Amino acid sequence: MAAEKKKIKRDFHFIDMVFFTIAAVLGIDTIGAVSSYGGQTLFWIVISAFTFLIPYGLLSAELGSAFPQEGGVYEWARKACGRPYAALTSMFYWISNPLWIGGTMFVTVISAIKLFWFGQTTMLFGGNKISDTLITIVIALAFIWGTIGCVLLPMRISKWFATIGALTKLILLGIFVILALAFFIGGLASGEHLQAKDFLPTNNWSLIVSGILPILIFKWTGFEVQSGAGEEMKNPQRDIPRSLIRAGSVAVVAYLIPICVILLALNKTQISSTSGLLQAISNVAVVLPTPVLFVLKILLVPAIILTLIASGSTWMGGGNRTYAIAALDHVVPRALGRFSAKNGTPVTSTLLCGLVATVAMLATVLVTASGNGSMQSLFSLTLGFTVSINILAYLCIYPTYIILRYKYPHVPRPYSVPGGMVGAWIVTILTTAYAAIATFFMFFPTDQVIKMSNVPRGTYEATQLGALALIIVLTIVFYFWGRHDQKHEERQDALTAENQTKQPTYAVE
Repeated sequence: MAAEKKKIKRDFHFIDMVFFTIAAVLGIDTIGAVSSYGGQTLFWIVISAFTFLIPYGLLSAELGSAFPQEGGVYEWARKACGRPYAALTSMFYWISNPLWIGGTMFVTVISAIKLFWFGQTTMLFGGNKISDTLITIVIALAFIWGTIGCVLLPMRISKWFATIGALTKLILLGIFVILALAFFIGGLASGEHLQAKDFLPTNNWSLIVSGILPILIFKWTGFEVQSGAGEEMKNPQRDIPRSLIRAGSVAVVAYLIPICVILLALNKTQISSTSGLLQAISNVAVVLPTPVLFVLKILLVPAIILTLIASGSTWMGGGNRTYAIAALDHVVPRALGRFSAKNGTPVTSTLLCGLVATVAMLATVLVTASGNGSMQSLFSLTLGFTVSINILAYLCIYPTYIILRYKYPHVPRPYSVPGGMVGAWIVTILTTAYAAIATFFMFFPTDQVIKMSNVPRGTYEATQLGALALIIVLTIVFYFWGRHDQKHEERQDALTAENQTKQPTYAVE
């Protein structure tokens, strides 16, 4: 492990950490999915911000500053519950990223191209289903492996993708808000819009626990991503808490404003989960002169792709480092722990990430093409297993916080959750409860959510549970593979030491 860690370079500064976290937390590919559940979404955003986001941020700040080792999540889980538990936690955490990139992210790319360059998301590339499927796959492959290429760059370069991507997201959202205001002032809003009563919470708990809350929790996660590069930071104990506070504040505002505008700018029939934000931008952009609108639509696609690459590379940057450290600790194959001597980035785990994303993309595209082939059903399938596996990782992570509080009470904590052990228990219970509820209802959604997803229950649940079963089997195989690698290395080290002791010595006359 020491030999590989020597390749790590300390190029991660405070301002980099702020934008790195914004790029991770602020995702535009699921804003439409949240908005599609109607006006009460705003109520639950506020509630979840106070009862989940803030406790989660406090918990992450303490863990990151108290245990700032490279591989963050893996190290926390190992110290708390041992290697087998850490192996499962790091697998969920790592593999959710390629599932996301090979899922909702590439669907958002396809939606953006179809909407802004061809006028509607329902159009077919080449005019028929076969050509549409093939072209979709080609575009998705370019997006996935372009993102992988960014992850393989050294931190001093890749951190600029996160910074530029985060700024581009904020600029896009700002442009949207300005256009939406002009849209309202110009009296162009028409159709049946949400009314004041629609923004109040309902007693439809089926929709709340199975639809709204899981997506919100998925959107709020990302505070611990920077801790995957803990030993690449200049001063993690000081900078982690400060960067999380700033990034979290920006994320809350950047989510609330566009979601509010989407709900107000679009009528009820225009709010689509696959392209909610994209459709909203397209609708309100009609206030622009035709030549300006033409140029804007051309530029929007690469801008959106840039923001998605920034999010994907940020998450994979943290997740792949976490999994590489797990490999160096022999709970996954040792080869996955190889770092680049030149760039200081995990090579093998990143390439495997690209392969998993490719397989996930091909599977979802082909499954959807064999059915009704709609973007809605494709998005629902990919969003389902992405969110469920991602939240499973956090269901494993959150309890490690309180366990580490008891197991390592004397570890210096530059930042601690307020309220002593009472405060520690409160943040643990709140975050774990949210994750448990969301996980259950993502795997077994209610009938109402299944109907909204436009995917048969059998197909949906088979996709989710099938993916989970494969991941658990892969975790077990990788764990014993890693332990076998460790025994082999120990035998080689013992043999080398024995040979050295047998070397003859000669007296010098």
